[in-house]
Amino acid sequence: MTEQSMQRKLAFKKLRLSIHDQYDLNYDQRGSESLIVVFSPNPRATLRKYPFAHDCLYVADRRLQYYTRNPGRQTMVLHGFIQRCGYKKIAFIGSSKGGAGALLWSSLISKWDRSFDLFCLAFSPQTLLFPFNENLVSLPSYVNNMRSLEGDSGTKANFEAYGDIPKVLAARAAPTLVTYSAKNRMDSVEAERLAGIENVRLNPINLAFHGSITPFVINLGNTQEVDKLAAKLYAEAEHDADLRAMLPVDRGDFSTIFNGLDCPSLSDQIDRFCNMRAATEDKLEVVVSERSA
Repeated sequence: MTEQSMQRKLAFKKLRLSIHDQYDLNYDQRGSESLIVVFSPNPRATLRKYPFAHDCLYVADRRLQYYTRNPGRQTMVLHGFIQRCGYKKIAFIGSSKGGAGALLWSSLISKWDRSFDLFCLAFSPQTLLFPFNENLVSLPSYVNNMRSLEGDSGTKANFEAYGDIPKVLAARAAPTLVTYSAKNRMDSVEAERLAGIENVRLNPINLAFHGSITPFVINLGNTQEVDKLAAKLYAEAEHDADLRAMLPVDRGDFSTIFNGLDCPSLSDQIDRFCNMRAATEDKLEVVVSERSA
């Protein structure tokens, strides 16, 4: 293990001890000068198997509160981790709830002095969490969150302070690309709230499915890969009411919803939008992989 990887491992341990225990963290090193921070739409890490070419920090909100639990303090701690590790470029990435988290946390970090470039790629994010947003009633977790606010003053204060994400971004947004499904009403309404905000670019794609990140992370031309993803999503939907609400009722329709789409890979989009140079071939193997307890 190199001195740099050891320093980063120690920095991650400090981050894990300092961040609120509502957030689950995982960290993979690949010897890169760039870091991708991946925000999950569910209570556990997502995209762990995606072949990112850079170091990755995976963040999950165990309580599905859209990363609104004291994000000011959390981003301060994360900022310190990034600085200690010496990363030069950071990309915050997330889909759905994770997209909301990526937008919110990248905007908060962008307000501070820093030695790194910062970017955000959000896919189908929810953007107005408070006050109550009728456009999100199809998401059971959102409705449950709103119901819980009456009995939880701390959580309510967080939603009040950070739930209007366009307002947070208007104060200062990192260079941001918001990809969303143009034929999905919920996606379109949420994305269009961000129109006109400086540094935010909207990228509608011809899709009705809420999971606009999907065509960027799988090979749509590979039937087996699409079928494997369908099996995984429909199995997870048995225990995830939000996911179940977003999937086609008939699993046989899943593969057809992507017909006609031609999207770059997520790695290509990161490289194009963030101008991140990939780690060299001999560094792609994970040097250190850390999981939260």
